Amino acid sequence: MKRLAIIPARAGSKGVPGKNLRAINGVSLLARAVLTARATGLFDRIFVSTDSADYAAEAERFGADVPWLRPPELASDTALVADAMRHTLDEFAHRGEHFDTLALLEPTSPLRTPEIVRETVLAAEAEGWDAAFTVSEVPKPYHALKQFRLDESGAAHFVMPEASPNVNRQSLYPTFIRNGLAYAVRVPAFLRTHSIHGRRARAIVVDEEVVSIDTEEDFRLAERLIAERGDPLAGFIERG
Repeated sequence: MKRLAIIPARAGSKGVPGKNLRAINGVSLLARAVLTARATGLFDRIFVSTDSADYAAEAERFGADVPWLRPPELASDTALVADAMRHTLDEFAHRGEHFDTLALLEPTSPLRTPEIVRETVLAAEAEGWDAAFTVSEVPKPYHALKQFRLDESGAAHFVMPEASPNVNRQSLYPTFIRNGLAYAVRVPAFLRTHSIHGRRARAIVVDEEVVSIDTEEDFRLAERLIAERGDPLAGFIERG
């Protein structure tokens, strides 16, 4: 299997300005994603998709490849990551490089470990699956059977058609959300569907609390969790 890790690092974050270069324990979020990919020992290429020369320099300093910058039309607030991924695969194909498996590792998830990335990639490559991605269980107080949407008049409607005003805790089956730690997909499945999930994706359940950084509060939470648990990249950072 030939594997490609894509780390998307668009400039211009509004919630946390310059967040991809913000550091925890002296290592930027972008560098952490690169080092995690390297620590897995899985990838033939680790590519950072960015529109920023500063981000490109940081990525290359820690061992990633940035042979081109992302075009402006794929770097706007409304641009889809899937479009940037397709552009990356097309560019490598023009250069004669093709891959079997693609992993997506967003810098905004600094609590990922090399082990969870390996588990996700190998799950996606297992027979019968197109893809795999990490999930966390939704706390029961926020369960989908308790959620409402509001119409233009302000009237409340259950989100789930099977929801009931009399739902009890015992009837709340587990539900999950993507947590952003890791995604992996077989390249043929991605090219057919233009989706990181392909048609049949396996969920990898993560029990520990994780955070995807969109705000300053998220950043402080990530710092605290890493301080409490220990840095998931400590040994690899020390080895360089």
